[in-house]
Amino acid sequence: MNIYLSTVLVILFVFIGFDVFIWFYQWQSRIHIGRWNNRLVWQKAIEKKARKWLKKSPTVKLTDKNYWMLYDILRGKYRNKTIQSWQEAGLLLAFGKEESAWYAKQKINAKTGDWKKRPEQVDEALLAYVLKKNNALTAKAEDTIFSFLLHVKESQATIPYRSSIPDIRFIDTIGMVVPFLFQYGEKTLGLQQLEEYDRAKLPGSHIPSHAYDIKHGVPLGIFDWGRGIGWYILGLIESNADGQFNSRIVALAKELLLYEKSNGGFGAMFFNKNSPCESSGTALIGLLMLNAYRISGGLYFRDAAFRAEKQLMRTTRRTGAIDYCQGDTKGIGYYAVTYSIMPFAQGMALKLSKELNNYAH
Repeated sequence: MNIYLSTVLVILFVFIGFDVFIWFYQWQSRIHIGRWNNRLVWQKAIEKKARKWLKKSPTVKLTDKNYWMLYDILRGKYRNKTIQSWQEAGLLLAFGKEESAWYAKQKINAKTGDWKKRPEQVDEALLAYVLKKNNALTAKAEDTIFSFLLHVKESQATIPYRSSIPDIRFIDTIGMVVPFLFQYGEKTLGLQQLEEYDRAKLPGSHIPSHAYDIKHGVPLGIFDWGRGIGWYILGLIESNADGQFNSRIVALAKELLLYEKSNGGFGAMFFNKNSPCESSGTALIGLLMLNAYRISGGLYFRDAAFRAEKQLMRTTRRTGAIDYCQGDTKGIGYYAVTYSIMPFAQGMALKLSKELNNYAH
């Protein structure tokens, strides 16, 4: 009995100890957060961190729980490779051909020219897009991704986010799939994917909802999810080589300006003025503002982009890791309440900052 009790106590101590360690690490990592006064020094720091994460990306956890985390890890409920796919794609978006060529060697078989692991989710189309954009994607790997997207699409007009829920369209898919389709030469499908989602917009607005039920014709989830609008923005700005989305970009930017906080950030649910600033959405909306400035010349868009960058500086740890990124969404209407680091947001913030270098005084 004593041996049994001792074993239980040891196991309990290990599990509790692991939670305490994670809590302490998070707490100490935020000491001196946001003490960045020079944007170029800050930019160098976040780039150094992003390069480190390209080689070994930190986990974006699935759960919001801050207890029994070791138990979640042991049963595979803590980490998901699908989430990691778009995390790494976001990092690569901030870099060029050299980094993409190195990364492609890790993912693509040199002999077959195909993926070492065949695609399993549409999220991986974003990674394929970035590699193709930087001339690092083989023709075979490119065709494999497109064939997979057609497999998920089946007989439908557009591509669902998950084949298990074919009647629901998610805003994530706009950012993950549309840029790849445009680069692959399937602009008609890419445009159809985007225009189908126009029916998910708030009446009288340019802001779309989290999801859309194509069978019943109704929007699902909320309209003001920060990273959600970020996915929509990514689809627009990364597919706008010929300027066909100029009017969409400017109109959306004008509307979102109304929801920018005084510190330059945007809330996790940006309609709510009390919602905390969220870094992934802020970085992507900052990119929208910068693109709107390039199109229209409106200085208020440029200034908004610089304010967004300033807010991202305030949420950057002393290590160069950008904090206060909302965790992974669990489903329609189920949004994370935990905020921490996220490689995807790191990449988007670095991309924004590098592009702002052209307009800094």
